Amino acid sequence: MRHARTHELLLLPAPSDRNVRRWNAWTPARHKAAAADLVARGLVVEDRRARAGRTLFLPGPWAHAKKPLPPTETWKAPLIGARLSADGNEVSAFELLPGTLPELFTEAWRLVRGAQGPTA
Repeated sequence: MRHARTHELLLLPAPSDRNVRRWNAWTPARHKAAAADLVARGLVVEDRRARAGRTLFLPGPWAHAKKPLPPTETWKAPLIGARLSADGNEVSAFELLPGTLPELFTEAWRLVRGAQGPTA
């Protein structure tokens, strides 16, 4: 099974369910099957969070955000150019991605492989 969804959650700023289906040309059923596989493997957690537009999240802390900034997992904030409040609970600014997508995916995967990935 293709796990593009994991990579999208690891790095992209707004991996809403709608965006993931569009990016992967998935039907809702295909998306549901991929999501169930990721949950079963313990790679993601299923939840509902304000303004996320998705049901799957990386394990670990979450940073809320006021419009127009997107909320996100705190683990990936530095990778995607999000600055967090001093307590890490809110996105305070968002800049352009600090590299190309291939570079950022490579860095995210390096962190995960080095046991520095998202954890609960």
